[in-house]
Amino acid sequence: MGPDLLARLSRFAARDLRPGAGDRPHRPALWAFVAHDCERLAEMRVERTALIAVLEGTKELVDPSGTTRFFPAGSAMLLPPGWCGSVVNDPGAGGRYRALLLEFPAEMVRRLLRAHGTDGLMPRVRPSDWKVTLTPALSDALHHAAVGLTADPPLPAKLVEHRCMEVLLALLEDGVWWLGPVTPTGIADAVRQLLRTQPEMPWTVERVAGTLNLSTATLRRRLSEEGCSVRSILTEERVAHARNLLQGEGLSVQEAAEACGYANRSHFARRIRTAVGVNPSILRGR
Repeated sequence: MGPDLLARLSRFAARDLRPGAGDRPHRPALWAFVAHDCERLAEMRVERTALIAVLEGTKELVDPSGTTRFFPAGSAMLLPPGWCGSVVNDPGAGGRYRALLLEFPAEMVRRLLRAHGTDGLMPRVRPSDWKVTLTPALSDALHHAAVGLTADPPLPAKLVEHRCMEVLLALLEDGVWWLGPVTPTGIADAVRQLLRTQPEMPWTVERVAGTLNLSTATLRRRLSEEGCSVRSILTEERVAHARNLLQGEGLSVQEAAEACGYANRSHFARRIRTAVGVNPSILRGR
């Protein structure tokens, strides 16, 4: 990160403004971390895709394995949902630590990966570190998004979302494949994350097993041990996706059915009715 970008981003971290306890809003959010004393935050867990740019001082990330990574001023990292570890925010000799954190809701990342590539959520080796290079394209997109998120008066939500989507696209173009979850806690979680990328696909046990490099027998056995099946997980993910399309994006029932992999509208309606107790047309009107 060059001095010009540091100066441009610094105005968004004039004071400490970090997330508190409770649920995050279902939209992108920009947070600022400012500290004058060394902070040690143990047992942290990242729930949403988070791009962090260090403006002053040094951030240390400590994985559960004990591996420590250092991010000095001018560097950035992308932490995926599910990352766990400890964090140290060190002001160092300068006497002040400052960083910006841009969070992305899961549905935004999901839409990006469905539209531009889903390899990022397939089982892959964890990256050697979480470092992100602030290329000119990513730097400009980050600054543009920060301006949009802090505009007064506020910009329209769709415009702000578009600016934040530019950041995700820049990351994907730079080969940052770990935008989505990379640390499943069990086979059911791994299947869920896989199906979540493309709920409209005609997933079968055989197809899921092949993607996860398992035999169908092993997949069925391990899912059974966790009390679920490919069918039940696929239904859960499709229903969750349908609710977002109907309530959040205002798609028609037919459009939502097709986007969730249901060629038969009646079948889709039965699934929604069984899961949430109402017809999809009523769900759309809420």
